[in-house]
Amino acid sequence: MAKGGRTWRRLRAIACLTAFLPVGIGLALHTGWGTLSSMGAGAVAAICPLGALETLVASGTMVPRAAVSLVAVVAIVLLVGRAFCSWLCPIPPIQRFFRPGKKAACRPPADVGAEEASCSSCPAGCGLPPVGGERDGFRLDSRHAVLAGALVSTAVFGFPVFCLVCPVGLVFATLIAVWAAFAEQTPTWSLFVFPAILLVEVVLFRKWCRKLCPLGALMSLLSCKAPLVKPHVDAGACLRSKGVDCRVCVDACPELLDPHSPCIPECTKCGLCAERCPHQAIDLRLGFTSTKRLR
Repeated sequence: MAKGGRTWRRLRAIACLTAFLPVGIGLALHTGWGTLSSMGAGAVAAICPLGALETLVASGTMVPRAAVSLVAVVAIVLLVGRAFCSWLCPIPPIQRFFRPGKKAACRPPADVGAEEASCSSCPAGCGLPPVGGERDGFRLDSRHAVLAGALVSTAVFGFPVFCLVCPVGLVFATLIAVWAAFAEQTPTWSLFVFPAILLVEVVLFRKWCRKLCPLGALMSLLSCKAPLVKPHVDAGACLRSKGVDCRVCVDACPELLDPHSPCIPECTKCGLCAERCPHQAIDLRLGFTSTKRLR
């Protein structure tokens, strides 16, 4: 693996572990700072965007903290898209622990007829058909149906229904239950119930993130034009410009996306396409003008 690939993996691990740090400190010092699902200190508080939206729907009134949290997160998602899903969310690492992924391989040169034209999804003149990802472009799917169901059930029952089974919340609830059982000698049934529900969601529902996660669905609605941190393909370095039908980037992408495509709102900025590219033809660029690169 290239040095840049190791860097991306290390940065993602550090970012995810950092999300647990305030929780651990809060438990040890009894500060009550909260978790990724709901955190705060003093008068400053934040809730996850779906939790904030459910709170507003459940109450039927303007709840200031929920409204402010929702606006703040919407602004962040408009800038960086679904980066939370690969940089802070604890679910992908848990899924990889139970189901290690396979390395993508470059396919041999394709026997493509001369009549087949090149397209925007591969370098001009490469003579190959487009790579194409299954989830390129904006589209509604089963996650958005789950999102709608979560909001409708919240309105019907008068409380945030999805928060009861949210896997992100269950991860931190399990951590708190383990701390209570072993550090404070106060075990409860939550020590068994929370991990059991979590394992059902992330192990039995193998495609939770792509098929069921309403939080990802909510962020995808705002991510289409996110200007910060975009994958960029160097057409000259890409093997497809040399007539090799390489699909490593698409095969490696957990969201089934093609970094050549101009519109990929489902991109989580994980950097796997850059990590796995055999010619290091992909980088993720920072900034509105795409002048800075992360390799």
